[in-house]
Amino acid sequence: MKKVIRIILIVVVITIVGGWFYWQYYKKSIIRDKIENAVSKGSGDLYFIHYDSSVIDEVNGNASFYNVVLQSDSLEKQLRQYDTAASATIYNVRIAEVIVKGADIPSLINNTAIDAKSIRIVRPVVYIISSGKKEKKILDRNDSLAIYEKLLGKFKRIYAGEIIIENGNLNLADKTGTPHTSLKDITIQLKNFRIDSTKDYENIISYFIKDIVAKVNEVYIMGENRQTIFTGVEYNAPAKFIRIQKFQQKNNQGEIVIDINNTTINDISTNSFILNQELKAEELISEGGLLTFYRSPKKDANAADNDEIEIDNNYFDNALLNTVSIGNTKILIYNKAKPGDAPLTLTNVKFAATDIQKLYSGTSIKNLISKSTWILSADGFSFMADNKRYKMNVGAFDINNVNSSMRVKSFSVTPTVSEEAFAKSLKFQSDLYNLDFKNIELAGIDIRMLITQKRLEAETAVLQPTLKVYMDRTVPPSPVSKVGNYPHQQLQRIKFPFRIKKLTIKNGMVAYKEKNEVSGKAGTVFFNNINGTISNITNIKELISQNNLLVLDATGNFLGVSKFNTIWKLPLNTSNGSFEVSGMAGAFNAEALNPVIEPLGMASIKKGQVNKLTFNLNGNDYGSKGSATLLYDDLKLELLKSDSGDTKKKNLMSFVANALMKDKNPQNGVVRTEQIDFTRDIHKSFFSLIWKSIFSAAKKTTQKL
Repeated sequence: MKKVIRIILIVVVITIVGGWFYWQYYKKSIIRDKIENAVSKGSGDLYFIHYDSSVIDEVNGNASFYNVVLQSDSLEKQLRQYDTAASATIYNVRIAEVIVKGADIPSLINNTAIDAKSIRIVRPVVYIISSGKKEKKILDRNDSLAIYEKLLGKFKRIYAGEIIIENGNLNLADKTGTPHTSLKDITIQLKNFRIDSTKDYENIISYFIKDIVAKVNEVYIMGENRQTIFTGVEYNAPAKFIRIQKFQQKNNQGEIVIDINNTTINDISTNSFILNQELKAEELISEGGLLTFYRSPKKDANAADNDEIEIDNNYFDNALLNTVSIGNTKILIYNKAKPGDAPLTLTNVKFAATDIQKLYSGTSIKNLISKSTWILSADGFSFMADNKRYKMNVGAFDINNVNSSMRVKSFSVTPTVSEEAFAKSLKFQSDLYNLDFKNIELAGIDIRMLITQKRLEAETAVLQPTLKVYMDRTVPPSPVSKVGNYPHQQLQRIKFPFRIKKLTIKNGMVAYKEKNEVSGKAGTVFFNNINGTISNITNIKELISQNNLLVLDATGNFLGVSKFNTIWKLPLNTSNGSFEVSGMAGAFNAEALNPVIEPLGMASIKKGQVNKLTFNLNGNDYGSKGSATLLYDDLKLELLKSDSGDTKKKNLMSFVANALMKDKNPQNGVVRTEQIDFTRDIHKSFFSLIWKSIFSAAKKTTQKL
C-alpha cells in the first residue's frame, strides 16, 4: 500500500513538474492562440491579430507584447478589387508595445475576461478606411463600437483600472488609402475602463465623457477646398475643458485663411460634445488671430443688401455658449465677385459676449450676436470705391450691445486724384467730393433688428461733419438731367433700410468750391461752426406714412464773418421734389464776399455793409418761389474782366453799374423785399438752385430798374 501511495505521489509530482515545464515552454504560444482565436472568431474570421514576441509573468499577472498587428487582409483585398467591400469600414492597428500589469491570466486563457490593473499602449498607429457608398469623413460612435467589438471577441468582459496610450497616431482614409484626417502624437489616459458581456456601448462612449484625458499634438483634416490643422489639442473630460493652442485653416491655394491662437472652452458639456457633436459650454476664451470672410452676391438683385457674409468653415456653426471672449484678431473680407481685389482688412478686432440666450436646439453665430450682451471693437480700415476715384476710411469703432450704442472715431471719403487731374478726366461737369465725419455716436440702436433683419433704427446720432464739394465749370456741362436727385429723393433710393430719429451736428463745416469758366479761377463759399439737428431721417415706408417730414435746423457762420441760421423741410414722400427752405444771415462787411464774387461773379465790392439777409423758398424739381430781403448800406462795386490771365477793372461798366445800383436798403424808410421766381437749370444741383434763387433776389434788391 505504501508503495502504491509512493508511486502515486511520484506520478503527481512528475505531472506537476512536467506541467510546469510544459507551461513555461508553451505558455506564450497558448496565450497567443487564445488571443488570436478570440479576435478571429469574434470578428467572424474577418480580422486577425498577431505580435512578434512577448514577455509573460503569470505569477504577478504582467505581460508585454511587441509589434502587435490587428488587420483584415480579406477586406483589403476586396477593397482593391471592387468599388464596395463586405464591410463599410476597415480597421488596421499596429502597436509597438502593449504592457499589461496585474492581469488575470487564468480568465484570459479560459476566454472569459480580460482583467488588468493597467494597460499601456505605446506608439499605436490606427488606420480606419471607409469604403464604398458608405464612405464617411468623420470618426463617429459607430466606429468606436466596431473597434471594441473586434477587440472584445468572445470575452465576456474587458476591464482595466487604467489605460494609457502614448505617442499614438490615428488616420482616417477613404478607399484610396490616403488619409483625409490624421491625429498625430496622441496621449490618452483613461480610468476604470470596462466593457462587459451586456455590450452596453453607450457605456463605452461614457468613458470619453467622464474619465478620459487626451492630448493630441496635431490634428490634420483635408477637405475638398481647405486644409484644417489643430495644434496642441487637450481634452479633459473630468475637468470639462478643451484647449487648442492653434486652429489654422488653408484654402486650396495653400493660403492661410484662419489662424486662431490659444483657445480654451471651459465647463463643457461632454455628453453633447461626444454624443451629439454639439458645443455646449460656459465660456470660450481665445487670444484671436486671423479670420477670413467672403462677400457673396445674393441671387435676389432687389434685396435690401446686395451681398452676404460667409466664413469658410462650419466648426462653430452650432454652438451654445454663455460667455465668449476673443482677443486681437485680424479680419479679411474678400469679395467673391471680384477675386482680384484686395480684401477689406479689419485689425485689432475684439469681441466679448455674455448672457448668451440658451436655446435647447443650440445657437448659431447669428443668434449669438443678435440675442446676447456683447461688445465689438476694432481699429480702422480702408477700401476703394468701385470707380477707384475715392478711398473710404473708417476709424476705430466699437459696437456695444449692452447699452445699444455705436461709436466710430471717423469716417471719410477722400479723392484719390487732385482737383486738376479730376477735371482733366471728365467728359462733362461732375462734382468731386471730400467728406469727413468725426466722433460719430449712435444711441438707442436696435441691435437685434440690425443683425437679423439688416435694418438700422437708432434714437439719436451725433457727428462732426466736414463736407467739401468741387466743381470745374471749364468742363462742358453735362447733358444729363439731375431731376429726381434732391437729397431727400436720393435718400429713398438707398436699399438698406434705416431710420435715425434725431441727428445732432456739432461744429460742422460745408464748403463749395467752383472754378469759373470766364476767370479761370476758383472761389469758395463755406459755412463753418455749424451746429444743429436733423430729425426723422428715414427711407422706411411704414415710418414715412406716420411722419413724412425731414427737418434740418442749423446755425453757423457764413464765410467766417456772419452768423446764420436755416431751416429745411423736406417731404420724404414727395413725387415732385417739393421742399421748403428759410434762413437768416447777420451783419458783416460786404468786402468779405470778394474772395467769392471776384473769381465767380467777375465783380469786386469796394465798400459796403450787409446788415441782414432773410429768405423763404418753396420749390420742386423745376424751380423755386418765395421772397428775400437784403438790408445793406453804402454798397459800391467794380466790374472785372479777364485779360490774358489777369483780372482788370472795367472802368466804364463799373461807373454805369454803380449809377444803376441802389446803394442801400432800406431807403427813404422803405424796406425792399424781392420776390423769387427762379427756373432751375435741370443740369445743376439742389444746392445750386438754392444759391441762385437767393442771389437772384439779392441782385434785384440792388438794382434801380
